[in-house]
Amino acid sequence: MNSFRNTALALAGAALLSAAVTTTAQADEAPWCTGDDLVISAHDMRPNGSTNKGHVVRFAAAEGVTCTIGGSVSNLRFLDAEGADMNVPLTGGQGEYSEATVHGNYSAVLYVGSRISGPHVTPASIQFDLPGQGSLGDRVTVAWPSWIGAPVQVGNIGWPVS
Repeated sequence: MNSFRNTALALAGAALLSAAVTTTAQADEAPWCTGDDLVISAHDMRPNGSTNKGHVVRFAAAEGVTCTIGGSVSNLRFLDAEGADMNVPLTGGQGEYSEATVHGNYSAVLYVGSRISGPHVTPASIQFDLPGQGSLGDRVTVAWPSWIGAPVQVGNIGWPVS
């Protein structure tokens, strides 16, 4: 049984390494993502305890597109149903810079977290500027799935954590 498990783990590790090498090589060749290159959506995450609520913003490539995205979003705002800024306070640092090449089944993510205790708001959408190369990228607005606590902590765009 241990031999089978070790072989399965070795094969899985080799497959992940192969995918990482391929994705890194593609990052060197893929153009930088614009708003038209991406299908962006926000989702609730499974609870990781009783103190924090998590959301994930997924950056998937539009059909037939391969592009690279990374870094942090700018000018992030939570908007109400009329499109007005809800002035939700943001906190925390951006984290380590990374890039991800999105295509086919490979998506990049942005994790958003907040406290369960304390004030809550229910935004209709989130708006931000995509990272650009040397300047701000496109401004996008994405439907928001549920309530969020304040303040909100936002990380960098990168590969999903499994």
